[in-house]
Amino acid sequence: MRTDDLTKHIARELKPLLGGGEAASVTRLVMEDVFGYRQGNRSRILSQEEEILSYTILNRLQRGEPVQYVTGIADFYGLQLKVTPDVLIPRPETEELVEWILEDYPPESICTVADLGTGSGCIPLALKARRPEWDCLGIDLSEEAIAVARENAEMLELPVTFARGNVLEETLTGDRYDVMVSNPPYIPPSERARMDASTLEHEPSLALFVPEEDPLLFYRRLAELAATALRPGGQLYCETNEYNSEQVLRLFQEAGFDGVIRRRDLQKKWRMVRAARAAEA
Repeated sequence: MRTDDLTKHIARELKPLLGGGEAASVTRLVMEDVFGYRQGNRSRILSQEEEILSYTILNRLQRGEPVQYVTGIADFYGLQLKVTPDVLIPRPETEELVEWILEDYPPESICTVADLGTGSGCIPLALKARRPEWDCLGIDLSEEAIAVARENAEMLELPVTFARGNVLEETLTGDRYDVMVSNPPYIPPSERARMDASTLEHEPSLALFVPEEDPLLFYRRLAELAATALRPGGQLYCETNEYNSEQVLRLFQEAGFDGVIRRRDLQKKWRMVRAARAAEA
C-alpha cells in the first residue's frame, strides 16, 4: 500500500463516524505525525510494519479514541507536544488564554509565571517559547502529568520548571509572581450530557470535573493564592466554564481584585477571566 492510498482509506473509513471534514482533518494528522506524509508530496510505499500500524491506528480511531492520544502528539501555539491519557488534550481556547497573556506583556517584559494545573505543560511552554527571558513554573497534582510536561520541556529544549503539587493545598511564596494562570477543573457532573463521548471516555476526569455542589471550588482557591503569591499589580488569568464565567468574575471582584474582566473565545463564548492584585499605594 502507498501513502496516498492509505490517506484515502483512513478518510473513507472514518467519514461515517466523524463526517467528511473531521475525517479529513484526523487523517491529515495521522499521516503527517505518524507516517511523515503530507498530502501533495510524493507518495511512497509503506513498509509491512507501517501497514500493520495503520490498521491498529484506524481501529483505535473507530473506537472513538482522540487522534492526539493515538498519535501521541498535540499541536499547541506552534509547538508539538507529547500527550498521553494522563493529560488533557490542549484546546484552541487555551491558546487564546496564552495569547491574552502575551498581549498584556510585550517581548521586552520580564515576568515570573506560575501555571496551576499544568497538565502537559502547554501553557508555560508556549509562554517560554515566545518570551525566553521569563521564569516559568508548572504545578500539577498528577505525577504522571508532571512526567509528560518534563518530557515536553526536554524535547523542546525549553527550560521550564515542573513540580508536583495540589492546588487546593498548595502554598506559594508571597509576592513572587507577576503572572498566575490556570485552566482548572470546572465541569460539574451534571454537564456530562453536553460533552463529547471521546472526552468522557478517554481524558482524565481529575482534570475535568469539580464537585457538583461547589463548581467554583478551584477559583476560590486560586483567588486565595493569587492574593498573596502575586506581586502587587500582578495578574491572574483563568479559563472558565462558559456557563459560570460571570460567577467567577464576581468571585474575583468580591475577593478584592482590580480590573476584573472576562473575554469571549473565538466561538463567542465567555471562556476567560483576568484579575489583577491591587497595586501598592
